Amino acid sequence: MTKKRFKGLNHITLRVNNIEKAEEFYGEVLGFEVEKKMGRSMTVYRIGKDSLVLVEAETEYERASKDYRVDHFGFFVDSPEEVDQLAEYFKEREVTILSGPSNRKTGRFVFISDPDGNMIEIFNEGG
Repeated sequence: MTKKRFKGLNHITLRVNNIEKAEEFYGEVLGFEVEKKMGRSMTVYRIGKDSLVLVEAETEYERASKDYRVDHFGFFVDSPEEVDQLAEYFKEREVTILSGPSNRKTGRFVFISDPDGNMIEIFNEGG
């Protein structure tokens, strides 16, 4: 599968438990390109004009305490068909699908999880 060109994301920073696993997910599975690495514990990805920053937590994340994590963030894709294609791709890569792909009033979506349990929405806003 070729790298997807998502429509954009506002700047967001995620704390992750294992920077290597997170880099594999965001770099290899989602196809984002590294803009820069800052030491061994921080990676910055450029997505269009926006950026996603991964920072390895100093202490292991306890799943019962989600207040320091992001609820979810979403990426636009060009068509409802692309949502479905990505859902199939994620299944092939054994990515956890939390919900969907499904329709909503204004489009189609699928929710997935990264290796640290961060929820990501891939969606197309139809008219």
